[in-house]
Amino acid sequence: MNNLSIAQIHKQKTGKVSDKWASYLPFYDELFEKFRTQSLNLLEIGVQNGGSLETWKTFFSSANVLIGCDIDEKCGTLQYDDPRIHVVVGDANQASTVNKIAEICNNFDIIIDDGSHTSNDILNSFFIYFSMLKPGGVFVIEDTHTLYMNDWGGGILNEFSAYSFFKKL
Repeated sequence: MNNLSIAQIHKQKTGKVSDKWASYLPFYDELFEKFRTQSLNLLEIGVQNGGSLETWKTFFSSANVLIGCDIDEKCGTLQYDDPRIHVVVGDANQASTVNKIAEICNNFDIIIDDGSHTSNDILNSFFIYFSMLKPGGVFVIEDTHTLYMNDWGGGILNEFSAYSFFKKL
């Protein structure tokens, strides 16, 4: 087993690019440590260049399934030498894409929403995928600063934003 932190793995890797904010990485170590040696299932919505999937495969060396979903057609060309990694191209909130994901795996230990970052998409993804999260699992929403921005469908005073929903939850 490799004992490197997620930040160390992220900084040392070459190949596919990942632009995770460095400030997240120490928190991910803490959040994900209990899963590190488990045969887990992970779904990441929004993989852009695919580099984060390589980080997850290294950190979670005993993982069972690692699925990345992205709306960008270019992600369909991503290739991995690890059969545990799957890439699904499509809008994560559309039934056809949800079905493609569920055909690979329909129960996850970790779900990371790094998709569009718009309030409506965040809410829809949460409503769709939270039911696929195993008891004790972790659902992470990245780049939540957009939940404070009106241009992203958010805003502190917007009663229908993801910010308001999660605050009430």
